[in-house]
Amino acid sequence: MNQEILDQLKETFLFRGAPEETLKALIENGALRRFPAGTVLMREGEEGSSLFLIHEGSVKIVTADSKGDELIINTCGPGEIIGEMALLDRAPRSATVVAIADVDALELQQDAFQELLHQRPDLTMDLIRAFSSRLRFSTTYIQKAIEWTQSIAAGDYSVLEDGPVVSVARTVEDKAGQLLSEFFKMAKNVKAREDELREKLEKLSLEIDEARRKQEFEEITGSDFYANLKAQAQALRAKRRDQ
Repeated sequence: MNQEILDQLKETFLFRGAPEETLKALIENGALRRFPAGTVLMREGEEGSSLFLIHEGSVKIVTADSKGDELIINTCGPGEIIGEMALLDRAPRSATVVAIADVDALELQQDAFQELLHQRPDLTMDLIRAFSSRLRFSTTYIQKAIEWTQSIAAGDYSVLEDGPVVSVARTVEDKAGQLLSEFFKMAKNVKAREDELREKLEKLSLEIDEARRKQEFEEITGSDFYANLKAQAQALRAKRRDQ
């Protein structure tokens, strides 16, 4: 299993390019843990003291919206790292992480992580590059979110037609599309409801017009003026027949 975890660490954004002996030291200083589905690995607002490399299974990263309902920010699976920010800035956890399926993960405590940085100063530069890449991604994510929101707010849903979410994220744009998948689902649902409502309104308008025409016809044909006019027309036809 250690070799599998080592291979995963080599591909993470945080430790990509780090020497193999450094990654082996990470594994030796870490602890392999199992979290059954539904377990909370970390909770928003709590002090962060460790990061996790997901070896197997998947988690959802969630927060609460203004109504207190769960809002899924992202999902992560094998080979992805979560909780690393708290180890560097010592700030409280920014979101809650819950196991979707049974999770096997490598947990690295803050003390061991800091000690490793002291032992291997070269790793610091790798981390700076990694977080620079993360910042570039965040910028791209925000830009896309703004662009798509503006398009949809203006009634232009063409951005939804191509389906930006891809199965494998090879670029920053791909990853941003994956993270915005829930937004796209919501936008598509909004558009579907709008289309449905528009059809119902058009149908209702036709029914109202038909009912109004029927009512007007009944009001006209039921009036004394119409009855007198009809009687005069019948008398005129009868007179013509007699001539």
